[in-house]
Amino acid sequence: MKISKISHYSAWLLFPLFLFQSLASAAPVDGKVWIPGWKSGPALSMERTGAAAITIQDRLYLIGGTNKETYISRVEYSHIGFDGALSDWKYSQSKLNVGRSYHGVVHVGRYVYAIGGSRTNVKGLLDSVERAEVSPDGTIGSWKMEKTKLNIARRCVHVVHINGYIYAVGGFGGKLLDTIERVKVEADGTLGEWELLSDSMQDARYVHAVKSVGDKLYVLGGHDKSAGVGIASAEWSQQDDDGMFEPWQMTSEMQKNRYGLEAVVHNGYIYSMGGIDGIMHLASIEKGRLTEKEGITGWQYTTALPNARGSFGSVVYKDAVYILGGSIGEHLTNDVAFAFFNEQGDIGYWGTAEEAEKIRKEKANKLQQLNKSYPNKVKVVDYLHAGQFSLLQVERADGMQAWLVVPSGNYAKGMFIRFANGNLYPNYYNATLKKRFQIVMFVKDLTPVEAFE
Repeated sequence: MKISKISHYSAWLLFPLFLFQSLASAAPVDGKVWIPGWKSGPALSMERTGAAAITIQDRLYLIGGTNKETYISRVEYSHIGFDGALSDWKYSQSKLNVGRSYHGVVHVGRYVYAIGGSRTNVKGLLDSVERAEVSPDGTIGSWKMEKTKLNIARRCVHVVHINGYIYAVGGFGGKLLDTIERVKVEADGTLGEWELLSDSMQDARYVHAVKSVGDKLYVLGGHDKSAGVGIASAEWSQQDDDGMFEPWQMTSEMQKNRYGLEAVVHNGYIYSMGGIDGIMHLASIEKGRLTEKEGITGWQYTTALPNARGSFGSVVYKDAVYILGGSIGEHLTNDVAFAFFNEQGDIGYWGTAEEAEKIRKEKANKLQQLNKSYPNKVKVVDYLHAGQFSLLQVERADGMQAWLVVPSGNYAKGMFIRFANGNLYPNYYNATLKKRFQIVMFVKDLTPVEAFE
């Protein structure tokens, strides 16, 4: 069938980019202004992803991980200064007995534990646990293997300590796991036998995020294996008098689908940071309010990460938040950045008006350049897969809808994209779908809004 082509066309979808908001969004304090952004810290000793971050005293540790060539046993640390800045990273003298990545780490009393994960040998998945004693100054001593092991070897497991028990939550153990197991921490730091809990989470969780607050446990996001995308769901539970968990409850969903995300908690908010939505790495951060009876409410965006990344380390120390390493697209990074929380729960730091203006101009120039490359912003309201192409039904801000023919990919309803102008084809028939469209636009160059907004 012959397809009629209309020459390069842009009129119907041309509309302004979002207005850039001033960075000086809070009242000055001692001559300083609030800057929603991040400060750079000293780089890690090596690029790594899947490492576990933890603070002990005024030391920030990054434990294990992988650089894609090997699974790492090295531990590196930095001192946190009174102003939140970090010292140069140094290697600890103690190493893990097993190079492991996507494992859990938790500090309980005089000991720190490394649990599960994966390695590059034949078995791959790990059920082993290592323990190291912590000196009064925060130094981690030699690692020793624990006698007891997880019931299920778990990759991408998250661990927390609540009232004398360590809990291992979700992960991958040959399949995506919705299970939780626990172990009692004895007075001498040794662990009892791991016990698989009878109550499972409502969703299987893999490359997810887990945080505990008091006796409550919150689980965010994860990977939808069948669709190859992240999930937006979140659930929570509360420890009961027997150290079990009450039935898991779903709570409000995040605004973005995410896997490989990180989460932190500060002053009544939980923060969902970065990750991957199935198409690309994310820079956005959402904050949700923790409530007594509803779990999490009111997800809203706050200051984004300095760049999109997934499977990185993150910790909160006092009023500062730190992000460490991870993956950026196909590459790994050793970048470190930190910022602070203000009274509204937003992320940034106090700086000079000159600094704020410089950053504002840099971002404005970047957005101006991106506006030229991707002048059109739309919301995906429906999508159809057709072999090497996907067809997206999109909606403009004023309600006008149209169909785009774009490269095949994992698109989701509700996501926003920007795209360069393409060519219009009226009376278009798609043989794969066996469906005719009154008019479509073929688009080669597009990007999710997440990439730069």
